[in-house]
Amino acid sequence: MSLIDRVSERSTKMLTRSNDPVTLEEFGALLARGNGGGKTRSGVMMGPQRALGIPAWSRGVNYLTHSVCFSPVHTYRERLGGEREERANPQWVKAPDADLTFAQLVEGWMMALLHRGNAYSFKVRNEVGQVVGLRPLLPHRVKPGRTLDGRKVFQVDGRNDIAYTAREILHIPGLSYDGVIGLDPISVHVETLGRIAAADEFASREFGDGFHMTAYLQVPGALTPQQATDLATNAKALHSGLQNAHELGVIGNGAELKTLSLNPEQLQLLESRKYGTIEVAQILGVPPHKLYNLDRATFSNIEQQSIEAVADGVKPWAERIEDCVANDPDLNVAGNCQEFDLENLMRGDLAGQMDAYSKGVSGGILMASEPRKRLRLPYVEGSDVLLQPLNMTPVGPDATPADAAPPEGAQP
Repeated sequence: MSLIDRVSERSTKMLTRSNDPVTLEEFGALLARGNGGGKTRSGVMMGPQRALGIPAWSRGVNYLTHSVCFSPVHTYRERLGGEREERANPQWVKAPDADLTFAQLVEGWMMALLHRGNAYSFKVRNEVGQVVGLRPLLPHRVKPGRTLDGRKVFQVDGRNDIAYTAREILHIPGLSYDGVIGLDPISVHVETLGRIAAADEFASREFGDGFHMTAYLQVPGALTPQQATDLATNAKALHSGLQNAHELGVIGNGAELKTLSLNPEQLQLLESRKYGTIEVAQILGVPPHKLYNLDRATFSNIEQQSIEAVADGVKPWAERIEDCVANDPDLNVAGNCQEFDLENLMRGDLAGQMDAYSKGVSGGILMASEPRKRLRLPYVEGSDVLLQPLNMTPVGPDATPADAAPPEGAQP
């Protein structure tokens, strides 16, 4: 019988404690599991708030969240032939809710996805039924499901008498088996995160409660408390401080100075905590150097690792949000979509960036106005043209330049 069944049975049948006791630890584990996470084998209660107390997890979550939410958002419309036209952002992007920017909305989505596996927003409509805003919903208050005909439905705490549908609530699921309910990352990795948190807590307890005396005076025979205090004061005056370094000191009454050595590596669990950073990096999908672990980073590969962090870590989250928003008919008309501009995160050094722009313009890929716009330089009249090198000709023996005269007898 599961713990939930036991608690339910005790509440209905009023079982006595002697028949089927439910301990406080079990109740704590049940509550923690309901909020994401639970009690781990290492003895640490793990949940979203506790996970944020792990420095590596907090740094990784900050990196992914801020990389997505602070990237510019553009609205595009697909045209025939694959051409795309940039359009003005809709109202729910410009101002999702009162005193809420789109960056703050996406920040909430990312935090919910990384800690709960699902993100939700209530659709705010105007008088004619158009969606003009998105109001964040705390993920632990929403329970998603699916009806027999395949439609998504949602139960919201406090409104159990109402079953909301996708018309009222935007749902962005994380990694999922069925596309309906995203997996809770904290619950999936609860043991790993609990082990990392336990190592941190053990180090703290060792500093707070451990035996850290570095030296002591050994005196033959018994001493009164006053004699011990006087002897310690004299020893401190003779040997402590920079001014007494390398000085010859003498302590009477047969006292002998004994020193103790500690192993900082064992005391601070350095290797264990470094390994915990690697594990968090694996869970979040970001290179360790983004969590400020530079053991494997070099000046020759740090730039490439930064690009990989965006491609493998940031971009999938941005595309997940883009996909859910683009396929919601209440947010976009057919053919419209929103995209995060991640180019600034993918940029290399200035020399490489300028070289790429130069090749793009000279090769006819970019108009001269595009790099200037990205570099936030003033617009130059006449720069909205594509340039073509003069020495370029069509490929193949039968190819004819577009501006050459047609062969004799050919139809115009």
